[in-house]
Amino acid sequence: MKLMLIPVLCLLALLGFISISTNHNVPAAGWRPLYANDTAGRVLYGDKRVLLRAVRQGCPVRVAWGEKLSDGTTDIEYATPDFTSLVNDSDLVVQFPASMIQTDYMNAHRSFLKTDPPTAWRALMSTDGHYHQFHQALPAGEVTRIMYLRAAMCWYAFSGEENNGPGPDMAIRGGIVLDSMVR
Repeated sequence: MKLMLIPVLCLLALLGFISISTNHNVPAAGWRPLYANDTAGRVLYGDKRVLLRAVRQGCPVRVAWGEKLSDGTTDIEYATPDFTSLVNDSDLVVQFPASMIQTDYMNAHRSFLKTDPPTAWRALMSTDGHYHQFHQALPAGEVTRIMYLRAAMCWYAFSGEENNGPGPDMAIRGGIVLDSMVR
């Protein structure tokens, strides 16, 4: 019995050593804020090169943006793009899938899906700070509003990259700036 116990103990010790030696200093993959830009595309947080490297390695991205009104109410939105372009190895341009327009973004009790008429939203955002969106009435498909904006954006990647904390608060005054609107 003693002879069988020695190999088992050696095996357990070896497995414990392998587990300890291979798992230290390796961050678990998760959604990490890697970069944030202001409305002019200037760095607010992180390093754009780290974000671009994560995209080149195939990591999915998510974007957050928001605003804070003069009365103190806030709104932060998060979206996962379904199309990503790496432009000149220096900027990302992403497109978001259609989402329904809400009746209110600052008060959860008044937030419903817009139904008169039902309206979908599509948007494009870039690490240079520009933000383009349009609204489309359903089911007719008519574009009812086109907006050209600039926004502060926080860019997340699902990766094992290290980050410097939770990232900046995106509920900021002037976080979204309307440049022009058609219709």
